[in-house]
Amino acid sequence: MNVEGAEEAGRGKILIVDDTTANIEILYQILKGEFDVLFAKSGADGIRMVREHTPDLVLLDIMMPGMDGYQVCRVLKQDPATAHIPVVFVTAMSNDEDETRGLEEGAIDYLTKPIRPAIVVARVRNHLELKRRGDLLEKLSTELAWKNRELEQLARQDGLTGVANRRHFDESLCSEIQRAARNGRNLSLIMCDIDHFKKFNDLYGHFAGDKCLQLVGELLRKSFKRAGEVVARYGGEEFAVILPDTSAELAGHLAERLRLELLAQALPHAHSEFGMVTMSLGVAGALVTREHNQEWFITAADDALYRSKTAGRNRFTLFDQ
Repeated sequence: MNVEGAEEAGRGKILIVDDTTANIEILYQILKGEFDVLFAKSGADGIRMVREHTPDLVLLDIMMPGMDGYQVCRVLKQDPATAHIPVVFVTAMSNDEDETRGLEEGAIDYLTKPIRPAIVVARVRNHLELKRRGDLLEKLSTELAWKNRELEQLARQDGLTGVANRRHFDESLCSEIQRAARNGRNLSLIMCDIDHFKKFNDLYGHFAGDKCLQLVGELLRKSFKRAGEVVARYGGEEFAVILPDTSAELAGHLAERLRLELLAQALPHAHSEFGMVTMSLGVAGALVTREHNQEWFITAADDALYRSKTAGRNRFTLFDQ
């Protein structure tokens, strides 16, 4: 009945908690052929053994000095690390009140003495099978939850650039506008467009075009990392940045910093008037009100972006209300 021999793979692990050696020996003889058996001779020692060895099932006596079985069960069920381990009371106390109390403390079964070997083995087998199935179901549920989170993330992410996609942008802008309206806060939106991108694609090929989009996406992710900021691919070579709690002036500074960071990459573009890949940006920012809704922010930022394009590209324009 030593601990070292009680961890053989493939066999259920049973912990007997009883202050009487004779009772432990009886249960051990009944169970040893099919299960690995540990034992403890006090309530406190039983709790320690459960925490150290994580048995598959605890057979727990009720009448013990110091800490009785009810108290032991209560401690185990209140601890998230041990609450999932099934507890079966094995006791000479056979009236309905005792059994009811044991089940109310969190035990899953109640066996009365004198011990009937065939009943004990059958009950232990059933409870271990139920635990095995419950553990498997929990594992599958956890895996499914992770897969669902991964799928949800993929559904909200642009596959090429790694930034948010248009769907996530629309949802985020709507929720941020609602939050800003409730709290009386500013919100800013930056719309970015890579200059002469079609010419770049035609000249250098689609593979180079994809690399260019990925570079811009990476610059955007590195530039906007505050909580709540959302970087998205709006469509084609156009990107957008949602900036909660940000004034139009500050958003303009951030847009200019992004423009300069792309220039610093010096990505050649022979069909650009600047000889390299550049970006035009439009910035719209305001204290959110009923008039400053989602449509207003997108229209205003688009208008500012158009002005950047018509003014010669490679610049940002702040929307003038």
